[in-house]
Amino acid sequence: MNNRGQTHIPNSYLSTMLAVPSGIEEKTHAALQGDAAAFGSIFQWYNPRLYAHALRLCGNTPLAQDAVQETFISAFIHRSSLREPSSFYPWLKRILYNHCYRLLSKERSGGITHEDIERKDMVIERSIEENFEKTANQQWLYAALNHLSDDLKACVMLRHFTLFKSYEDIATILGIPIGTVRSRLSAAREKLVSCYKQFNDAADKALSESKRWSSYYNYLFGNLYENNLVRNEFIQHMDPTMDIRFTSGKLGKGRNLLARAFEEDIRYGSQLCVDDICSSGDISVVSGANKNSTEHPGHCPPSTVVVLFRDHDKIVTSHIFDSSRT
Repeated sequence: MNNRGQTHIPNSYLSTMLAVPSGIEEKTHAALQGDAAAFGSIFQWYNPRLYAHALRLCGNTPLAQDAVQETFISAFIHRSSLREPSSFYPWLKRILYNHCYRLLSKERSGGITHEDIERKDMVIERSIEENFEKTANQQWLYAALNHLSDDLKACVMLRHFTLFKSYEDIATILGIPIGTVRSRLSAAREKLVSCYKQFNDAADKALSESKRWSSYYNYLFGNLYENNLVRNEFIQHMDPTMDIRFTSGKLGKGRNLLARAFEEDIRYGSQLCVDDICSSGDISVVSGANKNSTEHPGHCPPSTVVVLFRDHDKIVTSHIFDSSRT
């Protein structure tokens, strides 16, 4: 989508108080005691909110996703440091901000160095060793490792559970370059995070409602470009005076702005091909690649993430994050 018709308006729903359902509060208590299944449920609940924060700090870049992934790994490993379950969300946000600022700082200073990765892995490693004897952690780690390929598992086992912890040692033992060790450990961390998503209580009312919203937006975004009725349904789902924040930081007001944006995208043969939708309470995050026509290849940026904020089942605020065109 392009940025059009912008005016200045007040903003934003991200600063409002987070209403946490009682079921999620109960799972938070269980998660802090080492219940991996409960942690998976709260991962589902908080992920869209943390991602929305990360997008505001990092933009629509891989850094935003990386920061959220590292936040949940850190939270699971360091959960014993949190004494008050009621402070869980503010605690998560602090961890997220630290990861965002660290990643942004390293990117601006020329990238994350080999020493930075070593230092971060040592922190994770020490925490795993401190908690590994706890049954819940032990069971979760072994279950998670079983989801890794042999190549990834070998790197993780050497890195965290042997005396041969350095990248150089692992590279020598496995007969692979140090860069390959680094990339495999990175892929393993991403896979371990994805294991959280498998622990999801489908019977939980809050999570079930979140899935319903995600399914609804999958239907809307999947059909709005070809179906006038669906497009009108989507527009009617928006509050007439909704607030819109664009990638540039400029602000717009009114659902007619997005209605015109849809019409323009259709006219130029562009559309957002959604590949992921996550929802939590009154927030949904929709992300995907933009497909442009051969006649107008530069109409839309490579990808877009849209954060939708609802009130009484109407979209009242939308944040649009386009990726860089370069």
